[in-house]
Amino acid sequence: MKDQAITDEAVWKFMQQRLGYSDEELELFKSSPRNHKILKKAGDLVNKTVVFEVVESHGCNIEHHVGEKFFFSAEGYMLAHKGPKKICPYIMPAMSRLMWIIQERIYEGLDPHPYFYRAHCEDVGLDCGGWGRVVIEPKIVNR
Repeated sequence: MKDQAITDEAVWKFMQQRLGYSDEELELFKSSPRNHKILKKAGDLVNKTVVFEVVESHGCNIEHHVGEKFFFSAEGYMLAHKGPKKICPYIMPAMSRLMWIIQERIYEGLDPHPYFYRAHCEDVGLDCGGWGRVVIEPKIVNR
């Protein structure tokens, strides 16, 4: 496979150690052309941080407020020490969906900002029988 020759063996060894793969599992991982493509673009994630900012909030039981920010590495992990002490689990799926889109766009070499860039928590809001509603918007910043 042409792509395999391009990927540095040190990258595969790093991934093997990071993911805890056996030699057989590493070979399976390496057999996927998708993984080659992703690892070639992974460096584009390293210098970026995704910041989700609350742009609307009303009736939030956890008290998330406008201007509050949640930080993620572009690799996909939350930088919890930079964000609020309390995080509502119902806002996490919205951030997860947007992170997936942002990463996919980076892997494809596109502008990482999604076209439909706002998302909201799972609570439908008081007017629809819930309690509150929080809307977030991502920003991609260079570290």
